[in-house]
Amino acid sequence: MQTAEDLGTQGEYPSHPELLDWLAVELMDHRWSFKHIHRLIAKSATYRQSSHVTKELYQLDPGNRLLARGPRFRLSGEIVRDVALAVSGLLNREVGGPPVYPPVYPPVYPPVYPPVYPPAPDFLFLPPASYGPKTWTTESGANRYRRAIYTFRFRSAPYSMLQNFDTSRGDAACVRRVRSNTPIQALTTLNEDLFVECSRALAMRTVAVANDDQERIIIAFRQCTGRSPGEHELETLLSFLRQQKERFTAEPGQNSIQFVTGSPEGKLQLRGNVTASEAAAWTAVSRVLLNLGEVVTKD
Repeated sequence: MQTAEDLGTQGEYPSHPELLDWLAVELMDHRWSFKHIHRLIAKSATYRQSSHVTKELYQLDPGNRLLARGPRFRLSGEIVRDVALAVSGLLNREVGGPPVYPPVYPPVYPPVYPPVYPPAPDFLFLPPASYGPKTWTTESGANRYRRAIYTFRFRSAPYSMLQNFDTSRGDAACVRRVRSNTPIQALTTLNEDLFVECSRALAMRTVAVANDDQERIIIAFRQCTGRSPGEHELETLLSFLRQQKERFTAEPGQNSIQFVTGSPEGKLQLRGNVTASEAAAWTAVSRVLLNLGEVVTKD
């Protein structure tokens, strides 16, 4: 609905008014259980439609207002983050509790007002800083990987990863989120600390479940997308894996260790038949898999 912030007479007329009336009665009949309504919608044939569109369907319903097909859109920011954590095996599924401080970049700093040249006259009021330095003690252990809804957020300094994916800042009511697709989002999922950690964890998880490279890629691909890779996709990923193995084998071992652990002094916990360069190559492959369109998109 294009006017979710205005449900009055000035708003857009609903596309399925009878369905809304039926859902309202269904909600009352089931003791106002929103969980029942959510489950009902999620299991419906309409909700589970594919986003694939045929020429005939497009002509009948170009804007998909009549729900002729499933909508295709990028997942919300919190889910993008949680999907990466879940796929890599890092997600902490604990429910409830205080907010947590996951890795954040850039660090939260107090505002810096530039000097005024020439000196300001007496009648010019320069507002003082409305907030001081922010303390952000990055979590360690399982709390580092809690779901995004438990992330502590300052209204004056939003959590950058979520903000890049169009989540609400929290300083005003948000009736309807605007979805965007920008290069900043791809740079975030490629380079943000938490996503790189997810790539490392997925790599370690992959090399532990099989010994054959092809089988490992199939398992990792299925883990990320819910399907097996096609022939062309499999060959492309195998080729990329070979390139990365050659790259990290040719480079000093310290570079491999740093890529896998995040620091030159990091301690590797690898299987006996997996080298640092091989683990680094699989981390690079996992980084690609976590950034596939299917992983961050609802089809």
